[in-house]
Amino acid sequence: MKKINRITKSLLFALLSATLLLSSGISAFAEELISEGTNPLEREASVGSSMGDSIEVGSRFFELIFGKKEQKQASKDIYLCPGGDAFGVKISGSHVTVSKVINETDDSPLRVDDRILSIDGKEISTISEVKDMVNSSDGNALEFEVLRNGKKIKFDLTPHPVGSQYHLGVMLTDGASGIGTITYYDPETLAFGGLGHGICAKDSSDVLKMTRGEVTGVILAGAKRGEKAKPGELRGVLTDKILGTVDKNTSCGVFGTLKSEAIQSNAKASAPIPIAHRDEIKEGSATIISTIKSGVKDEYKIEIYDIERTSAESKSFKIRVTDDTLLALTGGIVRGMSGSPIIQDGKLVGAVTHVLVADPTEGYGIFIENMLSAAQSEAIPKAA
Repeated sequence: MKKINRITKSLLFALLSATLLLSSGISAFAEELISEGTNPLEREASVGSSMGDSIEVGSRFFELIFGKKEQKQASKDIYLCPGGDAFGVKISGSHVTVSKVINETDDSPLRVDDRILSIDGKEISTISEVKDMVNSSDGNALEFEVLRNGKKIKFDLTPHPVGSQYHLGVMLTDGASGIGTITYYDPETLAFGGLGHGICAKDSSDVLKMTRGEVTGVILAGAKRGEKAKPGELRGVLTDKILGTVDKNTSCGVFGTLKSEAIQSNAKASAPIPIAHRDEIKEGSATIISTIKSGVKDEYKIEIYDIERTSAESKSFKIRVTDDTLLALTGGIVRGMSGSPIIQDGKLVGAVTHVLVADPTEGYGIFIENMLSAAQSEAIPKAA
């Protein structure tokens, strides 16, 4: 505890979504990094709710489901299946970003991680819009406005003719994909929640506005151990098998619906257990459920401490890994474990969300109530 209290605000925090397959191995493992050149997807999702908002969010959720019952009693009536299975997630967003410069010897002013804001004054939100503008240019120069390292820059760029079309000499992306962990699913509706934090836009800490999303299978090949100042990660690849949809990307997690075959073939069956109200969670021993190797889902020992009862976002309490097996496998908490359900006294209390980069054995968790409230809230407005 004393060690944590001595950590200064310059210490790095990290969100744990495993290695996203955008541009140069991006991840949604959001870190509180101040230095320039840091991947913008590696910043922590914004936290803006006040103490009053925290109480109101929980109240709205339980009134939606149970009317005006007391929150603590209502929470005991909710049973969910804990997850712990690794899953792939693909979402399409409203930002177009340069993921690779194909020929770096060219004089193209575009750079990796540039977000294209507009072309000739037309706002850009999809790759198809870029292609249409470029192909209709007839080889004439276009005025680009991009966001680079938080600054807006304008320049002219002339597309290159390639056959009957025109090209910019770069690869673009307008979404995100990666590996995370399912926190829970409802055995009746197959609604699920995962990650425990949002997938953020590359150029800011804002949650990425999505237009559509998919849950896919994933094949894990093991884990890269975490070390001080060097976060580890689950290593694997996404498969082409679609196992469900992602309907919401929020600061408290991603939410959607699984296909029945995803439960039958891709997950080790879990019996429903009750969720815990935030006031029921206590400091001390607990467990997390995670998949480190494909097809092997296990429970690992942790400790919960420094509980922030009024938290409405993704850092509700601190956790410390105490399980010798997990420490030997991963060194602690690594990318891809984000969303791993946390169990205490037979109840689902929350999910793993952050790791302290200075010490991979320690991190943060989110209250399950916060995730369920986010799941019940209105979806983030989708881009047109």
